[in-house]
Amino acid sequence: MKVSVKFYEILEENLREEIKWLKEEFKILFKSKIDNYNEKDKKMANDILNHIIENSDVYDNMILQTLFTEAIENIEKMYPNLF
Repeated sequence: MKVSVKFYEILEENLREEIKWLKEEFKILFKSKIDNYNEKDKKMANDILNHIIENSDVYDNMILQTLFTEAIENIEKMYPNLF
């Protein structure tokens, strides 16, 4: 079976939307606390990232894997005391 190029374009667009949501979610939940994170915040942040990592479809597409990995790393850099 041959996979259409359109399929990967759709996956990439969905992943970009998911990453955008993820960044906004972290901004809403954690930006205002500015390094005053408690254990509940840390657990929630890790649970969110674990859920996203486990449920994101990047298949064997290196572009999608790189995009996803960079987004996760950027979030971890933006909130270093949260992880």
